[in-house]
Amino acid sequence: MRTIIALSLILFTSSVFAQDIVKEHSKETKFLDIKVENPDLQKEIDALKNAYLLDVEALKVTHKKEKKSLRSTYKDKLKSLRKKYGETKKGDKAKKQKIKKTGP
Repeated sequence: MRTIIALSLILFTSSVFAQDIVKEHSKETKFLDIKVENPDLQKEIDALKNAYLLDVEALKVTHKKEKKSLRSTYKDKLKSLRKKYGETKKGDKAKKQKIKKTGP
């Protein structure tokens, strides 16, 4: 009996304080989230919104590929620097230098 009460209390509490699920594109398409009386115009606006979302997704994919390529390029540069200076360990971290305070 106590477990049923405890379980129902937990479920009630979690449902009361649960956060609403936010749409993924809510900020991106806010300027296209409009409703109008004219059904033909509304269809055109909805089509425009869908085209915009497709273009944004394509742009994100392109950006992700460019970022990956850039990362690869800089990894190669890092490898060449490590070879140049004889560093072979990947786990080496730069040592922090302590700064001595001078006077007041």
